[in-house]
Amino acid sequence: MAATPPQRSSSLVPPVVPMELHAINRNKLLESLRQNLAQSGRPIHGIVLLQGGEEQNRYCTDHVELFRQESYFAYLFGVREPGFFAALAIMVLQDITTGLSLLFAPRLTADYAIWQGEIKPPSYFKERYMVHAAFYVDEMVNILRDKYQGPGRPLLFLLHGLNTDSNNFSKPAEFKGIEDFEKELDTLHPILTECRVCKTEMELALIQFANDISSEAHIAVGL
Repeated sequence: MAATPPQRSSSLVPPVVPMELHAINRNKLLESLRQNLAQSGRPIHGIVLLQGGEEQNRYCTDHVELFRQESYFAYLFGVREPGFFAALAIMVLQDITTGLSLLFAPRLTADYAIWQGEIKPPSYFKERYMVHAAFYVDEMVNILRDKYQGPGRPLLFLLHGLNTDSNNFSKPAEFKGIEDFEKELDTLHPILTECRVCKTEMELALIQFANDISSEAHIAVGL
């Protein structure tokens, strides 16, 4: 009878991903976007708008597949739930450029609570994801108009660009009423992609943990 291999356990504890990490990422994007607009002689105003991922059913069944958030959306906001939009409104106050972070949650019906549990209000997502304010998706058009500081129709920086690994394009946000906004599709993708390439100290710490635990697993399997 073969001997039972010794059981190994790791001393590593999975780290909690702090919401501060995403706030730092948003500030990095804001500064990079501000520099790009200034260097190209464009006014420093507009709203970055991203659409998060949606739940998908397995073909024609009622089985909901495991949800994975859209990568750029996760990078900036860390939201784990489907059906969200998020915005970063560029604000200039006393010559200081800052960003107002906004989340827009789907307004769920009462039936949701029967199967999925408590329906969280926007205030819950505001606190959980450390944004300045949270609303429902059906309020988004009016909120975006209200937060826009520039002249004319509100300007939206939308995510559109080619992923050269998959050869697929990022999907720009779409919503009812978008025809009332100016859409800019060229600026955001290269800037945000570059932000993701250059890791912060918090991101490096998470990558280091992943490397460490993976190395432990390889050693355990090898033994």
